Amino acid sequence: MLGFLFINEEVNMKELPLKFKVFLVSVYIFSVSSIALAVHYKVTPLNIPSIINVLFFAIFLALTESFMIQYKSIAFTASFVVHLAAVLLFKPIGAIIIFIIGFTFTVIKVDGKYVHIFNTPFYKTFYNYCVISTSILFSGIVYSLLGGNFDINNPWSNFHLVIIFALFYFVINMLITSVLYSILYSKNILYFIKSNAKLSLLSDIAMAPFGVILAFVYSRFRVGGILLVLLPIIIARYTISLYVQTKTQYVQTVDTLMRAMEARDKYTEGHSQRVAEIATAIAEELKFNDSQIERLNIASLLHDVGKIGINDSILNKPGKLTFEEYETIKSHPEIGYNILKEIKNLGDILSIIRHHHERYDGKGYPEGKKAEELDLDVFIVQLADTIDAMATDRPYRKALSEEKIIEEINTYSGTQFHPKVVEAYLRIHERQKKVV
Repeated sequence: MLGFLFINEEVNMKELPLKFKVFLVSVYIFSVSSIALAVHYKVTPLNIPSIINVLFFAIFLALTESFMIQYKSIAFTASFVVHLAAVLLFKPIGAIIIFIIGFTFTVIKVDGKYVHIFNTPFYKTFYNYCVISTSILFSGIVYSLLGGNFDINNPWSNFHLVIIFALFYFVINMLITSVLYSILYSKNILYFIKSNAKLSLLSDIAMAPFGVILAFVYSRFRVGGILLVLLPIIIARYTISLYVQTKTQYVQTVDTLMRAMEARDKYTEGHSQRVAEIATAIAEELKFNDSQIERLNIASLLHDVGKIGINDSILNKPGKLTFEEYETIKSHPEIGYNILKEIKNLGDILSIIRHHHERYDGKGYPEGKKAEELDLDVFIVQLADTIDAMATDRPYRKALSEEKIIEEINTYSGTQFHPKVVEAYLRIHERQKKVV
């Protein structure tokens, strides 16, 4: 799920930015009023489960939440299974009651430490109550309005509606949380939707059958039958855990290499991140798929890693480089290629690293390859690299103006730059100008 709010610093709500506080309060009001109105107008029945049912599902939920796996802004748990089963058996309000009680007893691992939610600021805890309760409420209402009704004798009869429940749960959760992280990190909301949507959606859809099984087993066999459900849930959680560990190690490798590279060149701090953002925007404009965009993003972050092998006296020289020094600088794509070629999982970006200084007309380096010999990815990173270089102050010149950069791009389209890539960037630039 996406819903949980993680802020490592223990910040008092009074110290939070106004925009962030307004958003949190809006979520609080919307969630509480939605539940109250749904009950008042009988949109969903006020179905209170028995104490035994509440305690069992709350304890089960607390255990699943406590074994949460966090990757970036996504929190993976098996709790969706419990939410779904509770909605099927006890309707949305009963499921919300179970969630609130279960979450109240949850112990969450943050930064390697287990922390009870009572030891975290209340604004975080209440946000988490609200966003998940809202997701359960509206998803449950949609399920009921479409005719969803759990039948213990035929538990799979409404499974298509269970999938719709999972989709609504995901969309509500994702939208609220993406807005929150957009405010928190001052990035476009689409960045977080695209970063997290696919993985979280697959997690919810994959867990949906287990929710139906949990509801059926508990209805038929009560507590004893739950052991039948636990094993596949544990296996599913373990599989996700392995995937997240692999992705985390991959990202950490890239981040470490990028920081080591930028520590060597004080004039280009943040350059690789900006190149990645420009390259990603161009790739999206060209309708690249998610895996292609991720590949380009990693390649952009590491495109200058070969500068680690260049002497500081050359890398940070304030004046014009000699011919020999320039030839040394030109070796950094090959050095980067040689550094990365033995690292597992980075093989598919090696061509971009090695050739990001090639030109469309074949007059670049290190191999003088022409456009037809290279993937379009190379020219996306090449243009993004050049744009940021022109827009940044260097020891030997000031940054170029926006108008001058566009003029240079147009002038060298078809010689230095790939025309298709240039056209994509210019479309992006024109849209940004209209927004401003």
